Amino acid sequence: MTRNSSSRSSRSQHVDGVEAGSARGLWHWSTRELLVAAVIGAFGAAITAATKVAAVALYAVSPMLAAPMTGTALFVGVLAASLIRRPGAALVAGFVAAVVVTPFGGFNPRNMVAALVVAIAVELALLIGRYRRFGLLSCVVAALINAAFLFSIHWFVWHLARTPLWVQIGTGLSLLVGQLLWAEIGVWLAAALRRAGLASTARAVRTRQP
Repeated sequence: MTRNSSSRSSRSQHVDGVEAGSARGLWHWSTRELLVAAVIGAFGAAITAATKVAAVALYAVSPMLAAPMTGTALFVGVLAASLIRRPGAALVAGFVAAVVVTPFGGFNPRNMVAALVVAIAVELALLIGRYRRFGLLSCVVAALINAAFLFSIHWFVWHLARTPLWVQIGTGLSLLVGQLLWAEIGVWLAAALRRAGLASTARAVRTRQP
């Protein structure tokens, strides 16, 4: 009886160590988790293609209206990182999204660079929660980094230097608010998928590691 209790205690400590974010627990990916990251990337590519069309249409009215439509890459990274909670989850999903979206707009190295920047932003933000949760502070950090990156791109692509100051400021604020919203949507959807049991199998795989 004592031996069984000791064995259960040992297994419990091991599970807790993996779930709490031990080095092995964090870096040991299951095949299912890789597939989930890839599916999220493909799903994100479809959303990116749709919002790109919307952004082009809205830009004809004002860049302030188009700016929020350029945050789907952050949504993909946050969704993957929040659901999988592994270092590199945002990078894998972002890379898949950048590759899948290529046929819709031709190969563009900027897509790869953007995927890398967004992944770094999400990874830094998730590190704040030690890969256990993606809270409000993490959303703000990721949104700030990505909004600054996107604004630097749009400054040249959208020729913002030729627009009035209030349009420049409004576009920057619109970008930031849009990034925050996309990040929050990613967190919300990840939580909904976990409640639906999508992450339960992956969690079971992790707890059975020898």
